[in-house]
Amino acid sequence: MVVPAPHLEFAGSQHVQMFGRMSAIECKRRLLHILPGLLPTILWFIPHRDPLSWDCRAWLGLIIGGIGIATAVKYRRIARHGETNNPACILGYTVPVFLLLMLIPAHAQLGLATLAIISFGDGFATVGGLLLPGPRLPWNRQKSWAGFLCFLVFAVPWSAMVYWGESRPAVSFSLALAVGGSASLFAAICESLKSRIDDNIRVGAAAAIGIATSHYAAAAWF
Repeated sequence: MVVPAPHLEFAGSQHVQMFGRMSAIECKRRLLHILPGLLPTILWFIPHRDPLSWDCRAWLGLIIGGIGIATAVKYRRIARHGETNNPACILGYTVPVFLLLMLIPAHAQLGLATLAIISFGDGFATVGGLLLPGPRLPWNRQKSWAGFLCFLVFAVPWSAMVYWGESRPAVSFSLALAVGGSASLFAAICESLKSRIDDNIRVGAAAAIGIATSHYAAAAWF
């Protein structure tokens, strides 16, 4: 795909550098949304017990809370035009992950896979929707097939990888792919629906519900 040369767009009285169809602010916003999805890989190299100990959960809680607080404090730097604050953007991201890690410490892969779906799925869905031309979804003309498919293309393999890497005892990658794929599809569908509920809240809740449901269903079936 040929991306147009960067150009300047007026947003009020401010010049906003554009990269294709994404402003510089939107690029920063996507990076902030996507990069936390790499955090689960840190635990792969740090010995820890299953279930997670209280000190491990405390550290994870501090990291998640710290990211949320830092984002809230600096939100004006990534706010879209006309936007002053968006608590749903932060709460929908952090609360589902935090709750799963705290309430189900014996299966840390649930919270971490949820983080993978929120960060990579929702993050790249916006990128795909902005940069890739294509038809709109028949049930929501504000969303595109490109965004919907990008959600799945990035969320499914990464959530499966995170789930597989953290599972104790070890599980097959095919089972991890079934769990991550089912949860990612559910979250992608919820993200694509027309609703007055902020899509960050919908994606976070759907990812958490989907991963927990798929996990316990897989445990019963396999």
